[in-house]
Amino acid sequence: MSESAPRPLRIGILGAARITERALVAPARSGGHRLVAVAARDRSRAEAFAAAHGVGRTHGSYAELLADPEVEVVYNPLANGLHGPWNLAALAAGKHVLTEKPSASNSVEAREVLEAAAASGTVFMEAFHYLFHPVTRRLHELLASGELGELRRAEALVAIPAPAPDDPRWSLSLAGGALMDLGCYGLHALRMLAPFAGGAPRLVAARAGERAGA
Repeated sequence: MSESAPRPLRIGILGAARITERALVAPARSGGHRLVAVAARDRSRAEAFAAAHGVGRTHGSYAELLADPEVEVVYNPLANGLHGPWNLAALAAGKHVLTEKPSASNSVEAREVLEAAAASGTVFMEAFHYLFHPVTRRLHELLASGELGELRRAEALVAIPAPAPDDPRWSLSLAGGALMDLGCYGLHALRMLAPFAGGAPRLVAARAGERAGA
């Protein structure tokens, strides 16, 4: 007897962020999952997003969405500085959480999210999607097998065109900046090599530059 198909997930979206269409809407549809609700502080934006992407209904606040009993999974694509607080709120509401990276703004907040996720009994996942790419999986297979010998050195480089000067990803108050927005990918990738490198990396030196006007 063949196993039954997995039940579609019922997903609620916090905010009408630009990244949501590519990062969530298309994959959810291809997987047969349901977008049941979207919330935005400006309800008209939520309504426009729902109409464009076939979302079931809208809420005028993030708290309303978390209280929606039909929502079982919350996707959090808000500005970096809002990831931690709303991840904590979603976990407290008993929802599974898929959060854009980084999952928190600083180490104190990250520890709170980690502990809340561990205690929640739900699934919490940070959207470092590269980890599931066949190239990354093959790399880890090669390292695990020893086929290429021992890992001696690893470098990570991540580069994209710079956001516009007024883009919120530059905002310090919103936990923006090159490291939080993009560099976290490189750090995450290096940390994922820990099983093959004798343990997690440790900080030896760091360098940063200040962006004029930011």
